[in-house]
Amino acid sequence: MQTIVINNRKGGVGKTMLATHLAWFLAEDGARVLFIDLDAQGNGSRTLAAAGRGGRSSDLFDPDAKFELSGAPGLTVLESDETLDIVQLQDVQQMVEAFNAFPALFDYCVIDTPPTWGALNFAALTVADHLVAPIEMKDYALDGVEQLLKTIQAAEQSGRGGRKINFLGLLPSRFNSHSPREKENVAEIVRTIGTSMVFNGLLAQRDGYEEAVSQGVPVWTLKKRAAVVAGQEMRFVLSQIRDRMDGLPAKEIV
Repeated sequence: MQTIVINNRKGGVGKTMLATHLAWFLAEDGARVLFIDLDAQGNGSRTLAAAGRGGRSSDLFDPDAKFELSGAPGLTVLESDETLDIVQLQDVQQMVEAFNAFPALFDYCVIDTPPTWGALNFAALTVADHLVAPIEMKDYALDGVEQLLKTIQAAEQSGRGGRKINFLGLLPSRFNSHSPREKENVAEIVRTIGTSMVFNGLLAQRDGYEEAVSQGVPVWTLKKRAAVVAGQEMRFVLSQIRDRMDGLPAKEIV
């Protein structure tokens, strides 16, 4: 099982929109995909309301909880609930132990995280194989990147015994293609941290994404012209994520 965490210390960058679409994308061809919603707001759980339910994500932190997961092809959700708000750092090891039962049942696990740093984000990074960080290209974006890299390093040292997280890269999200400032911010980040740490693709600010999430369906299934463009953009980005997980070279944007 490959575990992919979608994380950024800032809210409003499109984490849940990306995480749910990644789960749909990976499950399309019959892969067994587990989606874990660690955000107490529960937006990912609501968006994936049509998917099979496997229990509550907060039960990962409960030593008395039992999961009855079949590992069937398609998408299974461990849904959010308000109990997540009381998870503490001392509960993280229990999640690690509970997580050990999942690799035999699933091909992929996608974890959506809350917008503020705390025990839930730390737990997600502790069990992660891969990390994707959607990021807006507003001013001070580079400061956010530096904070994120420090967070990754702290999780590797404190929660993983030095084991590295495969940081797949930064993904420009909710990008305003008409803003020269945002274009320059992308270029500045590439100059600073290198092309290998920034995805060859981006997610623009499009109404189609909001409509898809509100309907609980992948954007590429909508028929409106604007949604078709969004679907092509999204699928290109998701194929990039899958290829980076598999160690394949980046595709050219066509």
